[in-house]
Amino acid sequence: MPFVSLSEVVATRQKGEQLALLIRHAERRHILPTDADYGAHVRITEQGHEQATNVGKALTSFASAQYFSSPVMRCRETASTIAKARGDEAFDLPEKVIPIQRLAEFYVADFKEYERLLREGFYEAICDYLDTGEYRGFLPIAEASQELLNLVVENSTEALNVFVSHDAWIVPFLTHFTEVRFAPNRWMNFLSGAAIFLSEKTLPRIIPVAGLGDGYLRF
Repeated sequence: MPFVSLSEVVATRQKGEQLALLIRHAERRHILPTDADYGAHVRITEQGHEQATNVGKALTSFASAQYFSSPVMRCRETASTIAKARGDEAFDLPEKVIPIQRLAEFYVADFKEYERLLREGFYEAICDYLDTGEYRGFLPIAEASQELLNLVVENSTEALNVFVSHDAWIVPFLTHFTEVRFAPNRWMNFLSGAAIFLSEKTLPRIIPVAGLGDGYLRF
């Protein structure tokens, strides 16, 4: 299943369905080895603000919305920029976005091992994790992905529910629930992720959604 553009995803919404978007933050600069806390304080770029604004403009058909994010600032900035573009004043500043701690390192079982992978070959390690479903320092993909889906479902109480997180957690989620595949040189783009349609009558309907281009970054 390829990524589907955001406008096409919104057009597939059926009567009575809520939409939860689990998406990567907008564009940031490249994270350097010298950045404090492995880039945790790197914010989105000016172009990233424009990208998030365009996403918000594509979501104006929803009557109500709420916004959650990883506590990392670039995620909160992305969510609040989307909210501002939609006119959602209750969430239009980073500090107004609802932080969910586990959206920061959702699949991590051993943080020291995770830090080592960040230094030594992160993309390669994640792709091994995707292939096997298990990897040292990480929780099993199936178990963690279902817990992440449960978190999204439990918190999605509005017509539109936006969850902004990181590629490292959305990539395994998509790999588990859809047929989208990744490689170290073919990664998930900014503002791409999962569109999760929710209804009382059916199981969640999950579609890979592209906020930019075809959903991929190519290195």
